[in-house]
Amino acid sequence: MAQYLGSARDASRARTVRGVVGVGLLAWAMVAGAVAPPSQTATIVVRGFDKEGASHHGVYGADTAEDTVRQLAATVGLPTSDVAPYAPNQVAYANYYGDTPPPYYTAQDIADVAAVTATYGGGVPRYALITAKYAKEVMRRSGAQQITLFGVSMGGLVSRWIVEKDVEHLVSEGRVARWIIVEGVVGGNWICSEGGSSLRDAMRDLLDLDPIDLQHMSYSWIETHLHNPSTEADNPLLGLVPIHIWIPSDDNYHSYALTLASQKPNDGVQLLRDTFFHALSSQSKYLGLPPTRSCVHATHESSKDHLGLRAGIAADLFGRRRVTVTLKDVYVVNPKERSGLGNGEFVFGVSVYSPKAQERYGISAPIHEYRYDDTNFPFYRLPPQTTSTLNAVWFDDLILPGETELTLQTNVKEIDYDLLYGITEDITNAYDSLSDATLHISTVTGGSYNISTTDWRGTVVVAITDYPEFGPEPTSVRDWTLYE
Repeated sequence: MAQYLGSARDASRARTVRGVVGVGLLAWAMVAGAVAPPSQTATIVVRGFDKEGASHHGVYGADTAEDTVRQLAATVGLPTSDVAPYAPNQVAYANYYGDTPPPYYTAQDIADVAAVTATYGGGVPRYALITAKYAKEVMRRSGAQQITLFGVSMGGLVSRWIVEKDVEHLVSEGRVARWIIVEGVVGGNWICSEGGSSLRDAMRDLLDLDPIDLQHMSYSWIETHLHNPSTEADNPLLGLVPIHIWIPSDDNYHSYALTLASQKPNDGVQLLRDTFFHALSSQSKYLGLPPTRSCVHATHESSKDHLGLRAGIAADLFGRRRVTVTLKDVYVVNPKERSGLGNGEFVFGVSVYSPKAQERYGISAPIHEYRYDDTNFPFYRLPPQTTSTLNAVWFDDLILPGETELTLQTNVKEIDYDLLYGITEDITNAYDSLSDATLHISTVTGGSYNISTTDWRGTVVVAITDYPEFGPEPTSVRDWTLYE
């Protein structure tokens, strides 16, 4: 665990601050159903694969400095645990691999980890327990009222275990403000499950994964220990936590190896279908709504550098307004389908831009994209000169505070040959572009908008859902930086 490196006077002052913050936490906890403000919510990053794997020697559950975490935190204006361990809004990152407990562990903590390791052989349940205990330590030392669980890659599965198994009672005690998943192994991993021994061996060698990690990412393990099928869930604990899912969907990774092997859309490591919940029971939905889901044009590896993704994550951390944009219906004027091939196959792609992200963070990259070349949006086989009802969700996520509009740029293709879409009509003319449009939509009120181009027309519907407001700031301590 990172140590406070100030003088004895500084350390005493830090202890006083934690005690005062604790009073504010008690007062806040008395407000039933309150959601902690961002200034009082720590973000716990749940890591993905480790190059040394489960055989790693060293301290687990301790603050760790990591460049990607620092860059994300810097973009959205938050401190990190390695330099600001007493900040209630810190972005905290710890290694769940290792064989040595951290200094803050009690004898009972050590026994708990030993017991779960003996039961499951280590792996996901062990990592989840270590992460949950670390989250409690971050809250204790900083006075943070709640945490954001932020699962990346295999960390998506580890954080799923924390939520669905209520590890350390974090969910049932109202300690989890939100759950963000990026390129997550939510429903498992195809290579670990169906890719065959040669692909599993290649993945193990490429990523230096421990066999227990490979086993626990399989569909069968998740179906046995969490839910069958693995991409669905029925758990009332999920209904207590808003879930935000981010899906990189560019398969140009390691020469399209996973695409060639699986023939499924993917990010180079993870099939897109395994990164989100396909269905949740009614009791598993926060406010009765499915999780938000957004895509970015990035691979499993390059997503860490995608600025639009960072802006979108900031919206999930700080925003309370959910905007849902639906392409209600379309009318194809000029299908560009060759004669004799029947009705055209159309992908109505869209890129979404945030003016507020540009203003606040200088980020002009799209915060969400559906693209034909990422195969992350379905195709529709439609007759020409006919109004067809789609009711296809184009965007569904939180927006930044103060955001008054979003900009939508369409990217529509007619497809005659694409193996991932299963279309094999004309390999000599695989794609035709339809004319596109730019649409500015209000995020202040819902409404209906019309798109009209020379090749197609459409109706877009915008709906707005406001999440419960943040609770009040503690009255005793408002700014941890005053005590640094």
